[in-house]
Amino acid sequence: MTKQVLVLVVLLCFMSLSALAQKADVAFVAGASFTSDTSLKQVCTISPCLLLVDGPGSIHPDHHIFLQGTLGIRLFDAKLASLHLELPVVGIPSQPLHFTFVGISSPAFDHLSSVYVTPALKIKLLPAATFSPWGSIGGGVAHFSSDAGSNNKGALQFGGGVDIKSSIPLLGFRAEVRDFVTGDPNFGIVSIVPLTTEGGLHRHNVLVGGGVVLRF
Repeated sequence: MTKQVLVLVVLLCFMSLSALAQKADVAFVAGASFTSDTSLKQVCTISPCLLLVDGPGSIHPDHHIFLQGTLGIRLFDAKLASLHLELPVVGIPSQPLHFTFVGISSPAFDHLSSVYVTPALKIKLLPAATFSPWGSIGGGVAHFSSDAGSNNKGALQFGGGVDIKSSIPLLGFRAEVRDFVTGDPNFGIVSIVPLTTEGGLHRHNVLVGGGVVLRF
């Protein structure tokens, strides 16, 4: 799933280049992902509830690699700052998941693959300079898949970075940090004690990486 989405984004980017001459860029970024733990809560079906020490524990995802392709389209350029529409598509393949309890982590019980698609607005400062800092905010969808099945969640994305021009006219470099905030995936946990996770947007997926930018 992750590879197919990234290939599709690349194809769409290159198909759009003729219509977006001098107003578009395509970035390819890779790096490390840092995902917050998921706290597990006991579902009380009888009274009184069976209470475990410090709660049932949590699910800990390992730090893992991510791959990202981003299409950016310049909407407005005021010289000191420019406004862009961007489409980041990110994949985290086969992220190991561990169950932790009172500080003890189990071997990986499953592997989670994630894809984030979040259209966003980006503001870039000093777009003509060698170093151009920028900030981005947007929202979209996250797709999770594992042995337990697949499911979709809403996603909020915000982040920032810096674009660096090179001596080659169409080539640049990018360093960035993004956070994709989602709900918890469906981990498919089976337990004698019924367990559930939190609701709402609270699961942070912080991605730190760098790569190349092709400008057109």
